[in-house]
Parts: sequence; structure tokens; C-alpha cells
Amino acid sequence: MSATSTLTLPTTQAWSLEEAGDGVFFLTLDVPGERVNVLKASVLEELERVLDGAARNSAIKALVVRGGKPDTGTFIAGADIHEILAVTKAEEGSEKARRGQQIFSKLAAMPAVTIAAIHGNCLGGGTELALACDLRIASHSPKTRIGLPEVQLGILPGFGGTQRLPRRVGILNALPIILTGKPLSVEAAAKIGLVDAVVYPDLLREEAKALANHALLHGGKRYRPSGSRGRSFFARALERLPWGRAWIRRQARKNIMRVSGTHYPAPFRALDAVIDGFPKSLADGLALEASLVGELIASPVSKNLMALFLASEESRRGKRVDAADGGSEAAPAASRSTADLPTCGARGRIGVLGAGVMGGGIAALLAQKGYRVRLKDITPEALQVGLRKAHDLFSDLVRKRRISRRDPANYMASISPTTDDSGFEGVSAVIEAVVENLEVKKKVLQELETRLSPAALILTNTSALPITQIQAGLARPARVAGLHFFNPVHKMPLVEIVRGRDTAEETLLGAESLARELGKIPVRVEDAPGFLVNRLLAPYLNEAVRLLEEGYSPLAVDAALRAFGMPMGPFELLDEVGLDVAAKVATTLHSAFGDRAKPPTAMARLVDAKVLGKKGGKGFYNYSSQRLPWRKKPALNRDVLNLAGRGSAAFLPDSPEQWVRRLVYPMINEAARALEERVVDRPSKVDLAMVLGTGFAPFRGGPLRYADSVGLAEVVSFLEGTKQPRLQPCELLTRLAREGGKFQSLESPEVVLAHGSAG
Repeated sequence: MSATSTLTLPTTQAWSLEEAGDGVFFLTLDVPGERVNVLKASVLEELERVLDGAARNSAIKALVVRGGKPDTGTFIAGADIHEILAVTKAEEGSEKARRGQQIFSKLAAMPAVTIAAIHGNCLGGGTELALACDLRIASHSPKTRIGLPEVQLGILPGFGGTQRLPRRVGILNALPIILTGKPLSVEAAAKIGLVDAVVYPDLLREEAKALANHALLHGGKRYRPSGSRGRSFFARALERLPWGRAWIRRQARKNIMRVSGTHYPAPFRALDAVIDGFPKSLADGLALEASLVGELIASPVSKNLMALFLASEESRRGKRVDAADGGSEAAPAASRSTADLPTCGARGRIGVLGAGVMGGGIAALLAQKGYRVRLKDITPEALQVGLRKAHDLFSDLVRKRRISRRDPANYMASISPTTDDSGFEGVSAVIEAVVENLEVKKKVLQELETRLSPAALILTNTSALPITQIQAGLARPARVAGLHFFNPVHKMPLVEIVRGRDTAEETLLGAESLARELGKIPVRVEDAPGFLVNRLLAPYLNEAVRLLEEGYSPLAVDAALRAFGMPMGPFELLDEVGLDVAAKVATTLHSAFGDRAKPPTAMARLVDAKVLGKKGGKGFYNYSSQRLPWRKKPALNRDVLNLAGRGSAAFLPDSPEQWVRRLVYPMINEAARALEERVVDRPSKVDLAMVLGTGFAPFRGGPLRYADSVGLAEVVSFLEGTKQPRLQPCELLTRLAREGGKFQSLESPEVVLAHGSAG
């Protein structure tokens, strides 16, 4: 055959086989109609037919598997999440896992030497396919990441990952990959022996063929490069001995408990699959893995985490996602080409107004992502605060080894401070982050607008002020939108994109594009008091303070909500946010919504007494440096009991289940109101925003999926039973409960509109 001839194959749409000479063939995956390669069931069935045919062909001495979508930076992105979501029974889940295992086992048993040539994301089933090959060669590129993210979706690797990876790199190296779901860089993968060779991307095909030829000359399927890293004698002994594996299991379980508690079963089951499967034969280990996959795949936790993942990918990419780990897209969210959007690309210029904590954090993020930043405040002292904030963030990233020691100087050089309006003429966007005062924001933007180009975006980082009112008085209100970051900017993934009355669609698309370039997940909301996240958070926090007023312990209430799955309790959250900030948002919502949003009287007394939370050294807890060294957590600030009207009276008996209902159900009710008023168009966006913006228990899927799980009739019954006017259920929630409906039935925006009040 010639070097470019094609071997006759069974009819396939996704796989193509090409001869490269010397008995080496390239098997390329290019799933038609998909942006990235996804291992749908049909693609796996095609692979099996190809492997069966290739195994019978004696001309194939070496088979190199590669991805056919280099432009998207993906080798194989994993399995199709929609197919996984459709599985409702454990037996069906186990059978699907066994089917994938069988196909990958055929790859492992090929007479030919098999090599995975990896460029781009190699995740989930892609990594399991690579592990079934004899050798792995990868491109030295930031796009190349190798991992098994299944536990983040509530399941575990089901196509052999929990068995082949430990056998390849050892239990101690495999567990962090499997239990955290975090992908490895190609350098880290090579260090533990997961990758046998690393080459420049442009040489990947050539070097893969050379590796195949070398293997054929030196041992065939048994060949391993001389540079392959081995594990230490101690590690091998520990993993082979029963008591050693028992010790590893105990330590790993402690770490899982510390990181995620007991709410997420997948890491525990994945640990069992690795430890219990390691001493077994590979066949028995795979059987164990398939059984555990089935147990997890049908669980509510898995369904909730997958739904959140799909919602986040849709928002992250701006298109509806149909497949796993980056999946494929269907119709675009908007018909305009991205070429028509305002230019906010890397190395562009963006202005930031206000150098406080938020402004400094935003400037630092922009600089880290490749932008040149013009940072303005009214005094040099104020600018120093923002610059110091940026420098501290970069220093922290160096300590955590996220960036190199050289990077902070380059990033800081990208931030140009000023106390006047010079240097704003060429910016593609301005992000305003001055004091949370409507008149101040309007004045600052009106003064600057004349300096800006007509195409520049004007984005305001307000947490509650009306975008429509900020637009008023500006010459180009269509270019104005809300870009609400959450604090701390460098950690919180959510950004609310807020449409004012006059905001143009192009402005919203440009703001969303910028948010994505900054690594954030944008959620579009309408201009309404509190927007979405703060509006839903307000009743949760208000009811917490009322519980204190009624005589319940902040310590006990916080513990109950953490047990529910929140990352911190409501009083801890208030201290983190700042009681003055929370009180200001509560006042705004009270003005908009009347008595049902009236904040508890204790809030004003606490703020007046300068009890502001962590930033002031004391809130509901004491954060003083004088804290006793043996205390692991801040102690309760008992001064707040007097300010809340509690005095020295004993706390009322614990009632964790009632506290959860009292705090979470009003949040659900407010979310239903937001849907009625079209503040957001789908329940999944509510859930995504609350998980990303407040840490609402991800395993519960968000407040609305949680409401569906407990039953809307239960939520309505509790709210009505309080006899409190502020807690009475809204029309949409009441109607759904009466009809036996669920929020998930409202995923079509048209359905929400039909149920809503067209606010």
C-alpha cells in the first residue's frame, strides 16, 4: 500500500484508518457534527467494528489512535452526558459500563502495538481509551490535559479507569487523579509515568510513528521507553501488601471527609474500586468497577451534578451543550457572529473605575488574562489600595505555584494607574467599580463617557442598583450593562450580566464574551432589585437573623446549614460579606418589595454598633488576633446577643430540620417570583447562579431542583403554615404544587412565560 492509501473498513462515520508506512496505521476519531470528539454509544459501536476488522488484518503492525479535531484542542472529551442522564436503573448503568469495558479491552488485546497520540483535552473516556493502549505520547501544550473527572459528576470512571490507571502508575499516584477529578498537565502526567513521551505539537504525528517503529523493533507490545518512570520500592511494597492498602484507604477516606464530607458518595466508591480491585485480576476488577458505576449513575446526586455541569457549560460557551466534558453545541444563543461583537480580545485595553477591593481584584484578573488595564481612582492613596490588592493576589498565586515568580512583575506592569481621565480613549470597555451609590456612579460615568469611543462597552459592577437608572443621562445607554462580579473576584466563578431597559443585545453579548475570556461563567438576568443571587439570598439571611432574635444559637444554626450542604452557615456568610453590605442590599430590596422584604431590626442595631463582620474584626463571631491559639474556629461574639435582644437568656432547643426549612424555603419562593417576573428565563439558570454565587449545596442541584426533590406541596404547606405574610407562597409556586408539577417542567422559556405574570 502507498503511504496515503486507506484501508477498507466497516462503514463508520466517526473513525478513519490511514496507512503511514512500515506497518504503522493511524486511526483518527472525528465525530461528525460535533465541535469536540465525544464517545457516544454509536461512536463506541463503530470503534468495536473497526477494531475487529483491524485485528484480522496482518498488515497492521502498529495502530496509533489520534483525535481529528486539533483546532478545538481536544483528543477525546469523554462520554455523552445526555446518554448518562437517561440511565435511571443501576443495572442499566452497570451494563453500559461493561459494554465500554469490553470495547476498550479489545483495544488492549490488539495483536498490533497500540499508541494513543494525545493533543488537547483527554478526559474521562478519552483517558480510559488511552490507558487501554500500550503506549501514550502527548503534545507539550497548555491545551493538553489528561484526567478522569467523573467524580465531579457524581460517578466514577466506568470504562476501566479505576483499574488500569493504578496498575499503570500505582495506587498512590492514581488516587489523587481519580478522587479529585482534576486533570493533569502533560508535564505532571509524564512525571508519574502516565505518558511515555512528550513532544512538540507540530511533531506529534511524526514522533508517534517513530515511537511505533521503535516499539516494533524492541519488544513490540512489551516495549516501554527507557525513560519511563518507576515507583519507589516503598510505594510498591505499600500497594502490594494488604495492610499497606488498608492504610492508604484510611488516609484517603479522611481526606475525602475533610474536603467534601459524606454528601458525595462517588469518591468513596471510587476509592473502593481502586483499593479492592487492585489485588484482583483485571477482569474481576472491571466487574467491580461496573457494579459500582451502576450504583452511582442512577443516584439523585449524580443527576443533580450532571444537570449543573450542562447548565454551566451552556453559559460558559454561550451555546446549548449536548455532550460531556465540553460536549457539542446545537443552535447558537444568538444569531450574530462573534466578529460583530465589541473587541475585548487578549492584549486589548480595558478601563477600571475604582481601586477598592473589587476594583483591585478586577484589575488583577484582567491583567492576568492578558489585558492592559487603565485603573482610575480619585487619589493616589486610593490607587495604592487597588495596586496592593492586585500585588497581594499575584503573590498568593506564586505561593500556591499557580504562576511563576516572574509573572507578578509582568502583570503589575499591565496595570496603569491614574487619577484623571487620560488614557481611556482607546479602551474597548470600562468596568465601573466605585462606591455603591447611584448618584456617584452616574456622575463618574457621565464625566468619562465623552472620552470613550462610540463602540466601548460601559459595564457597571453593582450588586443591586438599577442598571436602567445608571443608564439615564448617558449619551449611549445602549452600550451600558451590568457586569456583577462576586467577591472575591479571583475565586468566584459567577458573573451576572444585567440588561437595563435600553441595553442593546450586542452589548450583552460583548459583556458575556468578556466574562468568558476572564474564565467566568456568565448568567444573564433582567434589571430588577437585587438582580438574581442577592435577591434570593436576602430572605435566607433575613430569616437567619430572625432566628437569632427568637432565641436560637448562631452556632447551632450555622452547623445545621453546613450539615445541609452549604459551604458555610448563614451567620458565617454574613460575617464574610459584611453586615453593612448585607444591610444596604436588604434596604434596597425592602424599598422595592415592601414588608415581605423588610430586614430584621437587629441588622440595623448591629451595623450602628460597628459589628460589621470579619473585615471589622467582629461580627456574629470574633475574629480578633487575640483569639486563643487552641481555638480552630472563631468564637461566638456574645455581644450580638444583647444587640439582637437576646440578653443572657439560654438558647432555645435545637431544631435543625425546621431551621433548614425556615431559611431555604423562602429562597425557593423568591426564586419562583423571579421566574414569574422573567428576571431569569429558566430554572436551571437559577440553580446554576445560586450554586456558583452562594455555594448552595451542589449535590442537591440548586434550590429549585432541591424543591422538586422534596415536593412543591411540602414547600407550600410549610410556608403557609408559618402564618407570616412575608413567607406566603407566590402564585407560580402555589399553582405548580396544586398541579403536582415541578420546576424542571419549566425549562422551556415559553413555558415559564405562560405560567408567569409577565412582570
